[in-house]
Amino acid sequence: MRSALYRGHLAHARSDAHRRRFRYPIYVACLDLDELPALDRRLRLFSHNRRNLFSLHDRDHAGAEAIGLAGAHRARLAARGLPVPARTELVTQLRTADYVFNPVSFYLGYDAAGRLETVVADVNNNYGGNHAYVLGPAERLPAPAERAGFGAAKTFFVSPFIHGPAAYRFWFHGARPAAPRLDVRMDVVRPDGDRFFAARLTGARVALTDRALAAAALRYPLMSVQVIALIYGEALLSHLRRVPYRRPGPDHQP
Repeated sequence: MRSALYRGHLAHARSDAHRRRFRYPIYVACLDLDELPALDRRLRLFSHNRRNLFSLHDRDHAGAEAIGLAGAHRARLAARGLPVPARTELVTQLRTADYVFNPVSFYLGYDAAGRLETVVADVNNNYGGNHAYVLGPAERLPAPAERAGFGAAKTFFVSPFIHGPAAYRFWFHGARPAAPRLDVRMDVVRPDGDRFFAARLTGARVALTDRALAAAALRYPLMSVQVIALIYGEALLSHLRRVPYRRPGPDHQP
């Protein structure tokens, strides 16, 4: 199977006046959208649209409940006039014990030669909101051959501790189908180009098997619960450190 798990770390670094760094172990799934029916049949610990120890539900991804993940992804690309990829990998958190919160999922679209051509960054916030940044050739950033970069203006409320005009820079190092390592970085920059926040997800590829899922359950128990607990824990620390807190404005539409 082309689908896999990546086991590694997520690191956050804030470099403005409210400097803060942290790093914690994590795993993510990298699912070939064409393989979902086969994964559902072959794995005992994973299910698609059914409860299990690990599962992936279309309803957890905006626009996919009625037409499926692949259909929703194609619709987003078509709305931007972008072609259907030869292969699409979804990098995301799985439901664990029927709970999940995904701050961001990445749909990586590769052409027939294995080049990363399109990216959809599907972002969720803690206020019930969702926004998809659909990135193609027009958003491409200059980068060395071993790295792909895409840029987009920040147009969606994510955190009460990150505010003001900003833009995203998404970097994918060594991105190719079934890559042995995952290395994704997201920079948040001010209009003057100053980077004040960065997040980096790295991991080593592990075959997606029941044995690997069982090991993940032991190594990262209730990973989805840990993710949301860390988000709120860091929010509390930011509040105690007197980082300015601002609620969503009237333009926030869950």
